[in-house]
Amino acid sequence: MEGSPLVSAQYVLDHLEDPQVKLFDVRGVWGDQPGALTEQYMQGHIPHAIYLDWTQELITTTTAIADAPVPDIKNAHQSFQNLGISAEDTVVLYDDYDHLFASRVWWVMRYFGHPGVKILDGGWPNWQAKGYPVSTENHTPEAGDFLPKEQHHLRVDAHEVLNRSNDTILVDGRSVESYTGLAGDARSGHIPGAINIPFKSLLDGHSGLFIDDQSLKQLFSKAGIDSQKATVMSSCGSGYAGSVILVGLKKIGIEAPLYDGSFSEWKKDPDRPVEQI
Repeated sequence: MEGSPLVSAQYVLDHLEDPQVKLFDVRGVWGDQPGALTEQYMQGHIPHAIYLDWTQELITTTTAIADAPVPDIKNAHQSFQNLGISAEDTVVLYDDYDHLFASRVWWVMRYFGHPGVKILDGGWPNWQAKGYPVSTENHTPEAGDFLPKEQHHLRVDAHEVLNRSNDTILVDGRSVESYTGLAGDARSGHIPGAINIPFKSLLDGHSGLFIDDQSLKQLFSKAGIDSQKATVMSSCGSGYAGSVILVGLKKIGIEAPLYDGSFSEWKKDPDRPVEQI
């Protein structure tokens, strides 16, 4: 399927009764206590949407969320079953946190080979702003039969980041403050050579939608990323903001891998260098 990683609210509205369009609410919060927002889902969501608890599905659950990578393939298979996802389904994900959680799950599902994963552009806020229907009915899916297969070209590790070629651009999708580093904390800052593109700069500040393709190309071009011949890796703090960067890149035709461990993993090894500004 592939094509654009995004679908519009109108697309979702037109496919609410389509059994092969599986809609997932991935709302959550980040910060010192990241977590799922199941209660908000129960209070209102897009009709037919299933709640996807991103802290429990398609993630390693035996470590802190900020450090948790993708699960092994056995647990990924279990998650696809739990969520009722089959290979022929079009999966649409949405959140209300600047696409942070939807983008992360989009990347994980694609990493495990699902061909039809999309993100609702503008998420839940855009859906509400349009006055589209809201439901409080809880949906429990039947078991899915999708068989995951890892797409290794979509993920890189610390060794690959450290030994990347000179013409590979490493993007850090965190805020400027996080990228810059804290005075007195030698292990804050960023991976040497990484360029900073805060993930929120890919979004329109008023509507919450991704900016148009031409604006995205200009944004990435200013950072030295040519949409015709770029070699890019994406990173951030924990693999979430970097996933939003991947959505923006994919939107203009650039396929890039994610450093899943990102800076939270990188800084733990004292032998790995850190830069500050």
